[in-house]
Amino acid sequence: MGSKTAKSYSPEFREQIIKECMETNKYNVVAKKHQVPVTTVYTWIKRDKNKSKTQKAKGQKAMGKELADAKLEIKVLKELLKKTHQLWLKD
Repeated sequence: MGSKTAKSYSPEFREQIIKECMETNKYNVVAKKHQVPVTTVYTWIKRDKNKSKTQKAKGQKAMGKELADAKLEIKVLKELLKKTHQLWLKD
């Protein structure tokens, strides 16, 4: 019996295939053209979409933290302004 070995593809090659698939929307044709199993191409596309979603979620989380930090800073500055304004009025 022959054993199957997994074939390895470079990240650049994968990106090229994904890009072609997205542009043409013909996954089978692109897979045949590059002699890659169509199931492999679907897997790459699925992973790419998940990676995009994960990166977007991380970006949103970072923006939320930045917004919370900015709100806190505004609150602190307003309190400081109130105190300094009262000192000015006393003079």
